[in-house]
Order: sequence, then C-alpha cells, then structure tokens
Amino acid sequence: MNTQTVVVGAGVAGLTIASRLAREGRRVTLVERDAWAGGLARTWHYGDFHFDVGPHRFHTDNRRVEQFVREVLGSQAIEISRSSGARMFGRFHPWPLRPSVFLSMPPSVMLRGAIDAVARRRVPGESFEADVLNKYGRTLYEIFFRPYTRKFLGSDPADLHRDWGRAGVNRAVIDKRASADTIWSLIRTTLLPKPVETTFLYSPRGIGQFSDRLVSAIRDCGGRVLLGRRVTALTLRDGRITAVAAGGEEIACDDVVWTGPITEAAALAGIGPVRLEFLSTLFYNFEIGVPPRVPYQWTYFGGDEIFSRASSPTAFDRGMAPDGMSGLCVEVTCREGDERWGRPEALVDGIVRDLARTGMIGSPDDVRGLHIEPVRNTYPIYGLDYPAELASCLRALGGVRNLLLAGRCGRFWYNNMDHSIGQGLTMADRILRGEALAGIDAGPRDFWEEPPGSAPAGD
Repeated sequence: MNTQTVVVGAGVAGLTIASRLAREGRRVTLVERDAWAGGLARTWHYGDFHFDVGPHRFHTDNRRVEQFVREVLGSQAIEISRSSGARMFGRFHPWPLRPSVFLSMPPSVMLRGAIDAVARRRVPGESFEADVLNKYGRTLYEIFFRPYTRKFLGSDPADLHRDWGRAGVNRAVIDKRASADTIWSLIRTTLLPKPVETTFLYSPRGIGQFSDRLVSAIRDCGGRVLLGRRVTALTLRDGRITAVAAGGEEIACDDVVWTGPITEAAALAGIGPVRLEFLSTLFYNFEIGVPPRVPYQWTYFGGDEIFSRASSPTAFDRGMAPDGMSGLCVEVTCREGDERWGRPEALVDGIVRDLARTGMIGSPDDVRGLHIEPVRNTYPIYGLDYPAELASCLRALGGVRNLLLAGRCGRFWYNNMDHSIGQGLTMADRILRGEALAGIDAGPRDFWEEPPGSAPAGD
C-alpha cells in the first residue's frame, strides 16, 4: 500500500521534500496556512512591480543543491553578481568591508578599536554580548552590535545566546577568505584585495518562481497542494499521528513532515508550554518613480533608522520594476501581536523620512506607491536558554514515531535557503529508503562552523 505523507508548510524545505516524494510516486499532501506557497521564498506582484520577501539569491558549495535549483528553474535560471552593503558612520560601504570604512570612522573610534585589538579581557559566559566583546572588543560592541541588535530583535545582546551571532554574522560573508569572527579577521577582511567575484542563481520576476515551479511539479506528479489551510488538530493514537485536520478536512496519513513553527507542532501534540519565540517582520514595499540611488542588492542599517535592512529588487533583475523606476523593500522587525504588528501604517512617515535622510531616495516625492506586508515567524530568537528548551521540545516530539521536523521553523534553525534545500533532499532520500521518520537525524545545526567548501547542514 502506498504511504500517504502529509507535509505541513510550503516553504523551501517542505516544497523540496514534497516534490522529491511525489516524483518517486509517493502519495503526498502539502498543507500551507497562507494562500501562497514559498514561505520566505515568495514574490509579491503589484502590476509591473515585483518584490521578494526581503533579499533572496541562491548560492551553495553543494553541487547537488545547485543541480536541484537549476533543474527547477530550467532555462529561466540567471546568474547575478554579489552587491551587498552596510551603512555605518553616516556613509554607505560595500560588504565585505573595504579599507574605505576606516576613513569614515572618527579618530577616537579608530584609537579605541585599536586598543581593543591588543588589550581586552576575556568575558565569560554563553551570551551574544560575551561573544562580541571577546571577538571585537567593547568599542565595536557599543557603536554597532548592541544598538543594531536592540533595534533588530528588541533584545539586549546580554539576553541572547552566542549562536545568534554565529549564525547571523559569520554566514553573511560569502568569500571564504573574508571571515568576520574576530576583530583581527574583520581588519584583514577590510584590507583584502578585491574579493573574488561570486555569482548567484536567481529567477526573473522574483525568487517566487522557484517555489511556484515546485508546486506545479508536485501537482503534475499527482500530489495535492492545499493553500490557505491552517492545521488545527493532530489525531494521535499509540504514539503516531493518524490524521491531520486542516481547513475543515481531516486528512488520513501514515507520516507527517512538519516544517511549520515547532511551537505549533508541540501545542497540537499536547506538549508545552514551549518557551521558544519567533521574530516577525513588516515588509514595506515602496514603488519608486526613479532609478535606484544606491547600487546594492541589499543594505544593512546600523544607525538610528527605524528599519534594519532595505533591498532593491531591480539590483537582482531589472525587470522587477518598470523602465526608469525601481522598488525598495524595507524591513522592520516586530513580534506578532505587538503595537507595530497591529498598526504598521503608523511607521510609514518615519520610514520615508529615514529613506530620504540616508540617501536611499532623493525625496519623499520619489515614492509612487506603498504595499505593507506582515510576515510571521521570519527568525527564530536564540535566547540564553534556547538550547535546553529546544532540546527538551525535540525530545518530547521525538516520541511521535511518524513525525519529522524540518526547515527553518520546524527545527528552530536560523539558516539559508541552500541549507533547507540540502536538508530536504537528504531527508527525502531517507524517507524513500523506508527509514522511520522519528529516527531521521536532521544533521548538524551549527552550519556556521563548516569549513570552506563543505556541504550545507543536513547533507
């Protein structure tokens, strides 16, 4: 009898697993809460303007992942060069940093940073604060890391686990020579020759084409894709899930792959309370009536701006906006249900002022239109106690013998698209070999410690 597998969540991990199983003739039902597939890898379309959910581009050292992406995109795959930036000390700088960053630093900051490089005391503990102080010193901590973290997460670095920095800082560097894990390596990064040109895969009119094609592939193989269906109940008998309730339908199943938030899986399985939290993001998609003023695909903002990052869709593909015009996707983080989440329009005037003040736009008159898109569960928050809390939750859910957790939300895993694809391909292989789902190891989570040239976590 052909096994019926229900995959919950149509993000990159869920789509990869479902497509691989369906391709091999397995009966698959993919259930997604939102009315669209892709999770964070989707594209909003407003007439001739197109916006991804923040910046996305495919890059991997894993040949199997690259082959999978190329197979999905087919002839539509295009190659683009890297162009990322950061705004620090009142100026824009390319990332990885170049020597020009030193010219914009006040002399006093340069002096204090130099002292930090040669004379700083080791700070004990597992916090992000201790990790930054030990690597970069107090000067950079106070002028950049602490204010940026408070703006982005609404939390102090002292209340976060050091894994937050390991995942968020180290993985931002694509050129393997340009590490940023100590103040000395940061200095070496700025003094390196021009970085090796790195190319990325992308798809015209947005990264969402990748997700849309996987949905079509699943359906072409006889799989079901149910969009706009939130899972409301799991029927458990003798340590197994026998049915998944979603959108008024009860779907009988033999196996369940869960890529939605791990907290929701725990609640439906009667486990809790689970003290794990996700950050959410408000995306302000501005239609701009003139060409882009800043050349970067995306830019980090470490100052007092309301937003933490802005991306330019036309820097990925010129066709993302009409000729002579452009777009700006501005990200503001929040917690689902807080004041920002409830009244996102209240921030618009301040965001526009900050865009003009930083030079991202020439003036507020450049704005021709705005679309505000709230997105849940964009980042796992690594609090100080998250390792023990996550381990406890994984052990409890491991008692459900036919349940497999996967992906960014399912594994509480701050990763990239290539890691989710790599993990999904490996998991699908093991499911197809007949391995029990509860016994499938997701692979190492500490992908930020991989040596150069290694495969993404999960492979």
